[in-house]
Amino acid sequence: MATVRTGKVNYFRQLKMAVLYPGNEAGSALDRNNRIAVFLFAILPGLSPNFNSFILLASMVWGAYCLATGSLALNLSKSDRLVAIGMSIYPLVMIASIFINPPYSEELDWIFRLLPFFSVWLILPRMRQSPDGSLVPLFILGAGIGMIVTFLFSLLQIMFLMERAEAGTSNAALLGVIGVLFGGIALLNVQSPRSVEQRIAILGYAAGLGCVLLSGTRSAWLVIPVHIVIFLWYFRKHSFHLSLRSLAITSSLLLAGLIALGSGQVLHRIEALQENLTSLERSDGEITSIGARFALYKGALSAISKDPLTGYGPQNRMASVLAELPENIRPQLPYSHVHNGFLTAGIDAGVFGIAALSLMLLTPVIGAWRKEAGPGRDLAIALALLLFSSYVITGSFGIMFNQKALDPIFAYLVALICADRGSTAFAPVVRS
Repeated sequence: MATVRTGKVNYFRQLKMAVLYPGNEAGSALDRNNRIAVFLFAILPGLSPNFNSFILLASMVWGAYCLATGSLALNLSKSDRLVAIGMSIYPLVMIASIFINPPYSEELDWIFRLLPFFSVWLILPRMRQSPDGSLVPLFILGAGIGMIVTFLFSLLQIMFLMERAEAGTSNAALLGVIGVLFGGIALLNVQSPRSVEQRIAILGYAAGLGCVLLSGTRSAWLVIPVHIVIFLWYFRKHSFHLSLRSLAITSSLLLAGLIALGSGQVLHRIEALQENLTSLERSDGEITSIGARFALYKGALSAISKDPLTGYGPQNRMASVLAELPENIRPQLPYSHVHNGFLTAGIDAGVFGIAALSLMLLTPVIGAWRKEAGPGRDLAIALALLLFSSYVITGSFGIMFNQKALDPIFAYLVALICADRGSTAFAPVVRS
């Protein structure tokens, strides 16, 4: 037992060395900064998403400085440029819609919110200064560690404070999106030959699902079976070092624990859904969660049909939707978006907004698919599909973009997916 405990302590000491002291070769200082940023970015989404925004902004500013002074070259491939342009079209369309549709209101604030989508141009050249294949495994490991800590935080909230867990996000729905995405990313580390990393992968995935259950985010539940299909495709092509017997036993125990901890929250959310559906048949004027969504969808579709080309601008989003709804229910809809990312983009910038959003959602898949064949390409495709499905499914019923946590996460992951060559084989973070 003492030997196992010492082994774990040694692993985390080696992990610290791998992050903080990657080597003494030229460029190691920039590589170290990349490793610290990537590792923290993976750990923090469920604990402090504002810090993720800070990491992205700091990386963009430093990247712009390095490019301006010539210490870094842009050096993007044709595929990189395609992804960066696809990412940039969405914010450009939204900025155009702001100035096409008066009255102008807080336009600088809206433009600042759109800056993360330009980040690939600035942070991808920085990421390329690290050795090929070194950052993605570090991000995957950090996602597992972050989900474990976030789950413990969420569990304490449910036990003592809240009906629905939020962890450090201040929004239960946001925790659900982060939990299902980063838990899925964490599980990819099952392929690591290091037993400690395998355990973190399985625990991180279980913790991510635990966050989804404790947050009561029903749209995130719909993502889980899609992610399972992605895992089956990826692990069928790439063997992992954990025995099937050990995996089955561990998974069964964790599943039983999740059911025991989350069953109450799941039943509560299902009952709430049933009550909401039943209330739709009443006409007493009270708006429930489901009723509010239907009203917002109806108002959004009506508004889009009246101005399908240019939309209304994000600054006029809710005013244009509420104008299409009966006056008696408007005070019951104090939202900043219509709980569907595609309709929100349509309200903001018409069909051009929907097209730009769809292209941006596909950029991680495009970037991964265009890599040269090899294990790095398969890993990039798995990451891209996890990212794409998480945002599309949850965003079709709730939050997608225009959010200070989800925007930086998407942009940073797109850059990370592009960073490695397709021929790069997966390697554990701690290799000694």
